[in-house]
Amino acid sequence: MQGQNLSTLMESLGAEGFYQKICSLLNEQELSVDDFSYYELADACGVLPRLRSLRESVAPEGAVTALLRESNPGVGTNLFQVVTGELIGRKVIEGYEDSSGFIGDKLVSVMPSRLRNQKIAGFTALAGPSEVAEGHPYEESTFEEKYVTTEESKKGRILSINEELIAFDQTGEINRRAMALGHYLRQERERTIVRAVTDADSGAGKFVYRPNGSGQALYAADGTHRNYIGVGNTTSSGFDAAVPLIDWTDIDTALSYRATEVKDDRIDGTPRPIVMPVKQMLVPEALRGTALSIVNSTDVTVIANDQETRFANPVKGLVEVLSSPFVDEVGGAALQDWYIGDFQKQFVWTEIWPVQTFLQQNDSDAAFERDVVMRVKVRYYGGISAVDTVHVTKVDGN
Repeated sequence: MQGQNLSTLMESLGAEGFYQKICSLLNEQELSVDDFSYYELADACGVLPRLRSLRESVAPEGAVTALLRESNPGVGTNLFQVVTGELIGRKVIEGYEDSSGFIGDKLVSVMPSRLRNQKIAGFTALAGPSEVAEGHPYEESTFEEKYVTTEESKKGRILSINEELIAFDQTGEINRRAMALGHYLRQERERTIVRAVTDADSGAGKFVYRPNGSGQALYAADGTHRNYIGVGNTTSSGFDAAVPLIDWTDIDTALSYRATEVKDDRIDGTPRPIVMPVKQMLVPEALRGTALSIVNSTDVTVIANDQETRFANPVKGLVEVLSSPFVDEVGGAALQDWYIGDFQKQFVWTEIWPVQTFLQQNDSDAAFERDVVMRVKVRYYGGISAVDTVHVTKVDGN
């Protein structure tokens, strides 16, 4: 909006009405944040004349004495702070909500919470129903209580807006920094989720799986959690070797493991297989092309005894391939490992505070010491936890 239009709007509506009108125009998408100039907004609110003088001082006709002027106190100053904070806050959220390339929300179920380090209760599976003869009582079924504990943390950043950015009408730069602030906060959340799903930090004592409040490695190398295929698995003898991701047969091996080795934990009956359809496959970027080729191929070719046979791809469209550089970040053997299952059934993101923005006005120490007009804080409070072990299988690819 032009400065003249803002001034007219301000005069006709007053401070409160002006703010409400701006919010209404933004909410109805008649205007976007990029349509505003922070310099013209300051001018319309009648504040920061010192900033106007700074800009004029770079021109030949600028008066040096004008640099000594101070901002006008009053309602205009407060209005400028509130409206500018609203605009910058929206750009921060816009940057945070840019989910291009992010897969975190596909790996977790978001669970709003008011408590941190809470217990997520569960029960061992009950025995199946038994036949009841006419006139006879039903058999009692027993259970044992089990639970996992969550772990959350608060993360955030502060963005300082200096007088010069507004004085020289660098609206685009202010918005760019605000969006970057939101984007990098979202990226930190993404990294937290992906590293937790791959249990990348359990070796350093940071656990995503905390049964009965005690942290454990999620993918136990001995196979006792029934979610690991690879070298060292002493629980499932037929699945104690690495399975590099090469073709559809490797996915078939993982499905066979899940069908025969993964069973419920009932205590008053014989454990039975669990119906667990796979929905996604998580791979490092190093395996993304291979995984997409396997899943999307129309048909496959098998050569045996010098004869070539072509048939429909048995795993076409079976799973959604997800990849992230935060898997590759672990390095080493992790560059060949892959994961398959239903991630949202196994991992929850407990959200105490969703992403929030806060405004500190120019009455802070930073305003006097560093000419900071305002500071914007963005934060979230949340964490990821594994509520079970059986829904996602890790496959050793080395």
